[in-house]
Amino acid sequence: MLDPEDLSALGLVLQGRAEQGEGMPPEPVRLLLVDDEPRLLLSLDLLLEGVGDERVRTTSGTEACRLLAASRFAVVLLDLGLPDMSGHAVMDFINEQKLDTLVIVVSGNVEIDSAIGALKRGAFAYLRKPYHRDELLSTVGNALAQQRLAAENRRIAWELACSEKLYRYLVDSSPDVIYTLNQAGEFTFINERGCQLLGCRSDSLIGKHYSTIIDEGDMERARYVFNERRVGERASRDVELRLKCSDNDHGVRAFEHALISFNSTAIYAQVPEAKQKHYFGTYGVARDVTERKRAEDRISHQIYHDPLTDLPNRTLLRDRIGLAIIQARRNRKQLAVLLIDLDRFKVVNDSLGHAKGDELLQETAIRLQACLNKGDTLARLSSDEFVILLPDVDSREEIARLGEQVVQSIASPYLLDGFGANIYLSASVGISLFPENGETVDELIRHADNAMYHVKMSGKNGKAFYDDSMEDA
Repeated sequence: MLDPEDLSALGLVLQGRAEQGEGMPPEPVRLLLVDDEPRLLLSLDLLLEGVGDERVRTTSGTEACRLLAASRFAVVLLDLGLPDMSGHAVMDFINEQKLDTLVIVVSGNVEIDSAIGALKRGAFAYLRKPYHRDELLSTVGNALAQQRLAAENRRIAWELACSEKLYRYLVDSSPDVIYTLNQAGEFTFINERGCQLLGCRSDSLIGKHYSTIIDEGDMERARYVFNERRVGERASRDVELRLKCSDNDHGVRAFEHALISFNSTAIYAQVPEAKQKHYFGTYGVARDVTERKRAEDRISHQIYHDPLTDLPNRTLLRDRIGLAIIQARRNRKQLAVLLIDLDRFKVVNDSLGHAKGDELLQETAIRLQACLNKGDTLARLSSDEFVILLPDVDSREEIARLGEQVVQSIASPYLLDGFGANIYLSASVGISLFPENGETVDELIRHADNAMYHVKMSGKNGKAFYDDSMEDA
């Protein structure tokens, strides 16, 4: 994240761009003229009339250093022979203070060592007295042009640095994961949001293959997402992947690649020597949809399950019976539907209250579930009616044994919390078979219901297979 100074700099960049059309006042161009002879200093000032915005004169090296420390001068025209300190010492002061100014030495000293000493200290040019006016103006003009170019370069570099910080701030502040991969599928960039969701630091992920964060069950789809070099309209894909992370209880989060134009898009660069483009990686955006998936799963579960017992409800039961019929027809197998009704449950429910009645139903669901094998389905059809689906049965004897087990399981006494006495229930179980008693969901449920009512009319607490005589009755 950016600190307050970085944010302030970004604000200046945006403000500068907004005011670019209006124009901001340029910094004044100031020249410092240093010579120990006042007459020559005045002559130099007159020769430079009209050059720059301001010219300041001084005959002292000490005063020159004070002026340089107090204000910025684009160019200094410096005589080496000063009364209090040498021009070389003034240049040493400029270098020590790292002042942004160019020095043009204007001296009558003809010794080569003086010129070499000035150039070693970074002098822009060395003019010997007497000098020609055109030579002076040309040298000063070149120095000012170089200063303008350097200032423009600094401004551009500063704006680029601030722009980079701005876009990095926007990328890191994005609610989505933004990433880039190289040709080998290794991370070259991931934003701060991605690191937060994955529970890792960016430097620990850079250079790692994308497979290190993909759940093993989604690896094949991940290869399709990250390896195919998609461009254009084929770049957008609504693909959900589970990613490993360390900031939640299960260690896995589901991510959805957002449907935007550059999602999981191959990155190409035009090679000047070749006509085709060179592939060197992919970049994309992923959105965390873990909470959405959990909410969808909860809603889906509530739609297809009974809220009291958490068993499949009528809708899910019909779907499962329909699928079981298709499978049984294909494999030429039998299936069975057992409809279970609790005898006199309304009397118990009214006498004990609905809260205790709900406890009885929950306990009944647990007992019935214990009678089943893996692959069988137990559903709650209505208030006190349950249905068992046996999708693959071999004989009527097997079904009869299960029906008897169900009757005995419910006949065992119930002991509820806060209720001292045992409670006894019984059940009537009706059984229908596919394809013997029907070939549709409705037929099987209706015939099992008829068989159940036959048991009730015969004294309750038992089981019965459906036959056509029950339909006549």
